[in-house]
Amino acid sequence: MKEKSAAKPGTSHPKASKPKTLIVYYSRTSRTKRVAEDLAKRLGADIEAIVDKQPRSKGFFGYMNCGRQASFRVASAIQDPSRNPANYEKVVVLTPVWSWKMTPPVRTWLRLMKGKLRAAVFVTVSGNTEPEKIAAEMADESGIQPLAVVSFVQADFAPENRETHEGKLSKIIDAVK
Repeated sequence: MKEKSAAKPGTSHPKASKPKTLIVYYSRTSRTKRVAEDLAKRLGADIEAIVDKQPRSKGFFGYMNCGRQASFRVASAIQDPSRNPANYEKVVVLTPVWSWKMTPPVRTWLRLMKGKLRAAVFVTVSGNTEPEKIAAEMADESGIQPLAVVSFVQADFAPENRETHEGKLSKIIDAVK
């Protein structure tokens, strides 16, 4: 696993202090990425996208294939992570929800990092689902119980629900401070 020494653009922090939080996410459509970037900016945290080696086609058949793989708890091949979560006090792991399950790339990342997470917050982004069940799976795969579980649903991204969205971001921030 390669370790990057410099923060990615938009995640700057003083060189004298190392970020204590890592934000890790997978995003196929950008909603999860948006939440991850908002958190990284507000926390001054490092951020890393999980990169799936399997191309994910768009449209109906792509959507159905993603759901099938998630339903059968498939772990997909991902690019080697560049950041080691053992170097951070806390890690926030964000996953979209496919067929009421975490995504295959996040499942793979959690398996690779089992035993390396000191403390974690699990975040789900979905149309509408039961985050506790997904968080329980994430805990099984990672070997760690989360400090908090936060779920964003589709309605949270509407402009009229900005207050709810902000409240959920605050819950995550409070959990990692």
